[in-house]
Amino acid sequence: MFESSKLRSNATITGIAQPVIALIIYAIIWALYGITWALVGLGIIFGIYAILSLAYLFRTRNLWFFVTFIYQTTIILGTFLAPRVGLYAIPKDNFKPLVFLVTVEMAVLIYIIVNKKLKWRGWEVLEMAARNVNEATNGFTDRPRPLGKVNCTRAELVGFSDFLKSKLIAFSIEENDRIIIIPITMGDDYRIPLGLSKNYSEDTRVEFGIDGNVSAQIAKKDYLKYKEALAFDQLVESLGELFISFFEQYQKGEQIRIMYEIEKIKTHPFN
Repeated sequence: MFESSKLRSNATITGIAQPVIALIIYAIIWALYGITWALVGLGIIFGIYAILSLAYLFRTRNLWFFVTFIYQTTIILGTFLAPRVGLYAIPKDNFKPLVFLVTVEMAVLIYIIVNKKLKWRGWEVLEMAARNVNEATNGFTDRPRPLGKVNCTRAELVGFSDFLKSKLIAFSIEENDRIIIIPITMGDDYRIPLGLSKNYSEDTRVEFGIDGNVSAQIAKKDYLKYKEALAFDQLVESLGELFISFFEQYQKGEQIRIMYEIEKIKTHPFN
């Protein structure tokens, strides 16, 4: 059971679609060229996944991406070394340790999935921002809203930025005079996190200036994810206050409390 949500269901099949597409490609190559080249094709696909895992690792410093990289690398080895059918086939007895390693890695992957270690928490952030917003007195505006000021140093903001990225609470971009914090939801987890686009003007964001000034904005695409037309100004203010509270908890060394609050928001696993 999931808590009553103010957000529309946004469950996607992205996580399921990727392995399904990989299997379809594998089957087509097998039918056309045989199992050996099908395994080579599968190895190439997992090679792409491994590159993406490394990219996420370097961009977020979330070490769980290294675990997925190791798993993907093991699969690549398996596709090339599979007994009798691999391009560089090895004896069955020599292949058994690799099978055992994959089994252990899959158990770890299940742990990662169940505990949402590699899930961007943008959906939870939007849900938390709307918790105390009920009125529907005004609509969307694309102007960032100033929200006040915090006491901070540049080092604290940079550390806070790194923390948010490593826990996948939000991606952050460091500029000369500010830190831009961008909550990421499923389906939008490539463009900004992988640096495919540096244009965040149409993204939900909270900006912390080096001088301590804080402003926030909720993108229209995210505002429309709510079931009802909530009071926009209140929603933006609530989002900003949420990250201000996160920052203040970070300053106190209470990062675990931030994660506890986020974990309390129960969402569909594919949101």
